[in-house]
Amino acid sequence: MPAKHGTMRFSHLLATHRMPAIVLAFIVAGCSTNAGFGTPATGPQPVNNGYPQQGGPTGMPNPGGGIEPAPTGSPVPSPTPVPNTLSIVGAALRLAYDGTAQDPLKAARLLELSFALQNTTQSAAKITKVSPRAGATAFPDATVSVNAPAGQTSAVASLVLKAPEDLSKNRAPLLIAFLDGQKMIGSSKLDMPVQDASFTGLDDKHPKGALSIDGAEISPISAGQGTTFECTFAVTNPGMLPASISEFDIKPPKGATIKLAIPMVVPLRSASGFISIVVPYNGKTLPSGSYLITAQQNGLVLASASAVLL
Repeated sequence: MPAKHGTMRFSHLLATHRMPAIVLAFIVAGCSTNAGFGTPATGPQPVNNGYPQQGGPTGMPNPGGGIEPAPTGSPVPSPTPVPNTLSIVGAALRLAYDGTAQDPLKAARLLELSFALQNTTQSAAKITKVSPRAGATAFPDATVSVNAPAGQTSAVASLVLKAPEDLSKNRAPLLIAFLDGQKMIGSSKLDMPVQDASFTGLDDKHPKGALSIDGAEISPISAGQGTTFECTFAVTNPGMLPASISEFDIKPPKGATIKLAIPMVVPLRSASGFISIVVPYNGKTLPSGSYLITAQQNGLVLASASAVLL
């Protein structure tokens, strides 16, 4: 299962713009009370002979109380891990554009899940299946491979869940069961992300300038078929006129440029939240090296940024 590293993009954007947390809500999970991403997971599950018991304290709180993107890399364990327990930490949902769609803007959004397994037992533990349900609607199960050695927390796993219907039609919270085969390891109840877009104005002291792409990250993600990666970034317009974007292009270190028609108008003196795009790659493995991301308007490059594969 692919893993991501750090929560750098959120803190980087705050440091760059000196503004409160912002959300482009169709890709970032809703308000958080669990380590800054998503609603709380169930608390650590005491283990007797390898089987979890019900009860125990709740998952990690978010001291800052704000909205943040899903984590990357090895998560920060809860401040006081309960001995001899298995628990789901950092569970989060967010929406992403479908890079396989001919028109990503009109296509249904993809639902991404990120989480990690915290293991304070004396034996290795794993999760092999994720089973989501929203109210009476069951989502297809997703096969995963998340391993946590004894006394350690796994790397963050990220995968795309297959939604049985348009996500905008289902506002019920998503109840997700995490299993090792048929054995329940833990569960999380997460609010479905909303799809409305929003931008936040820049501080008056922020210098004027040209459009920029900020906090860019490239990371592997499991989408159920083929080789796939996720591209995440934010767009900042410190100018005095709105900036119109007709498409975003992504050039991997090897292979053809991927062109994504995602029209967007960034208001003057404003910044978007993080935009995520799930992109297929025509190859058996993702190439290491620098991926170039450009924002264009009818062939004219307005802004560019690069990121290495995490």
